[in-house]
Amino acid sequence: MTLDYRRKFEIRHRYDVAVIGGGPAGVAAAVEAARNGADTLLAESSGLLGGMAASALVGPFMTCYDRDGNRKVVGGIFDEIVERTAALGGAIPPSETDSPSRYTSFITRYHRHVTPFDSFALETALDGMVKEAGADLMLYTSFCDAVVNEGNGKIDALIFSSLEGLWAAQADVVVDCTGTAAVAAAAGAPTWKGGEDGAPPQPGTYFFEVDGVNDEGYVARPKAPVKAYMLPGGGAYKINSYRVFGVDAADSASMTEGTVAGRKQVFKALDVLHGTPGFENARLSQAASMLGVRESRHIRGKYILKVSDLTEGTVFDDSICCFGYGMDVHPRDPGLEGKGNFKIEVAPVYTIPYRCLVTETVGNLLAAGKCISAESQAAGSIRVMPACVATGQAAGAAAAMASLSGTSPSRIDTEKLISLLRSHGAVTCPADIAD
Repeated sequence: MTLDYRRKFEIRHRYDVAVIGGGPAGVAAAVEAARNGADTLLAESSGLLGGMAASALVGPFMTCYDRDGNRKVVGGIFDEIVERTAALGGAIPPSETDSPSRYTSFITRYHRHVTPFDSFALETALDGMVKEAGADLMLYTSFCDAVVNEGNGKIDALIFSSLEGLWAAQADVVVDCTGTAAVAAAAGAPTWKGGEDGAPPQPGTYFFEVDGVNDEGYVARPKAPVKAYMLPGGGAYKINSYRVFGVDAADSASMTEGTVAGRKQVFKALDVLHGTPGFENARLSQAASMLGVRESRHIRGKYILKVSDLTEGTVFDDSICCFGYGMDVHPRDPGLEGKGNFKIEVAPVYTIPYRCLVTETVGNLLAAGKCISAESQAAGSIRVMPACVATGQAAGAAAAMASLSGTSPSRIDTEKLISLLRSHGAVTCPADIAD
């Protein structure tokens, strides 16, 4: 059975740039676009900014340093997010942390210089950045659909659902920061879910926080896979625990089942914590409002970032950011729960090309964050939040350049894009990295 439903929509505004999704990538994209003079919309379905770092309590920010933890490889807007959150007493700069320590759950590999943060302080800092940049922030605003012009293959309009009902907006350039490539899929751009071989996406995890911890008594990681990361100020910890397998983050029924299953795991993880020295009197202080999602759809872009690019440290001509975090691919099979990750070593530093942000077929659509064009194994590295901020900043700069010059994102001068990003503190290639 089908239903043909038709109605007229109010087109509220025509923007230069519309960013869909208010996670780390979306905030960076909207702030960068607005600061470059673009009339920018940032639409977020929840009531807060921060995405997984806020609604799902995911933290800390994984390292923004190279593979070995010696050189900082992410700057720009990520630095500003950390500084503003720290100014609220809600973050510790990565230069002040190292591993093994309570900040890293005593994990050493790829965990040097993580950034502990308080989710509410982060949300508040992001509010300020977006509003000060001049972007039009719309919370409680869900993306519904994209209207594509069959003649030129571009998105003509975006349909949203807000508390007051359905409405539409237009934009010269759209940036998909949904984490599920929802805009790309709706616009008919090629995407895939999980592994290229049909393997399911990486499992999710339901995060929660505890307080009442005796920091001095906590001297070793809890029983795997439970991890406890100390928050700024001590005595309280973000808990990354069991995996929820087989969840499709682009399917509401699947996410419902996964979230319910994740909530049940919290009490199992609490039992493990109560048997861990220092956590004997730990109390559940808050639990996430949604399941933490590691992987969903990937766009098929002008280039697909390959595992070999990460292992060989490829430096692209159109490189827009650097990274060095390992390929953290959690087991997709429940029978492997508790097994380690990072099976393939990365180069000390690798780069991400702009082409991974540019969709193959939709002329005015970019993507940023964990849904960019990358092999699933490679995405295990770039899905973490410092990299999402870096690709978001690049997408925002490119979107503003394309809109204000009247061209498509695929035709902008990438040398000018790289120069612009560098002028705003971004690290675009290994030559930019300070010793």
